Amino acid sequence: MVQETIRSIRETEEQADEIVRQAEQKSREILEGAEKRAAGLSEEILQEARAEALALEEQAKEKARREEIRIGEQTEQAVRELKETALRREQEAVSLALSLLV
Repeated sequence: MVQETIRSIRETEEQADEIVRQAEQKSREILEGAEKRAAGLSEEILQEARAEALALEEQAKEKARREEIRIGEQTEQAVRELKETALRREQEAVSLALSLLV
């Protein structure tokens, strides 16, 4: 009877050891799986961030191009107005000079 009790205790200990080993193995597997998923999510997040950054860069470039065109048009308009004013003043100066000569 004592031997049966000892054998039963040993079997129970072996079962407990096996349960602990299985739990440790399962824990390692879960941890590895979580690490792989985290790495995958991290890469996915990085790719999304890169794509968003590229899209923002393109938007900024397009906005800069439109602004450059707008400023160019304003500059051209200002130059035209200055030329017109200069021509008008030149004509006024010529008229004044002619009127003083006569």
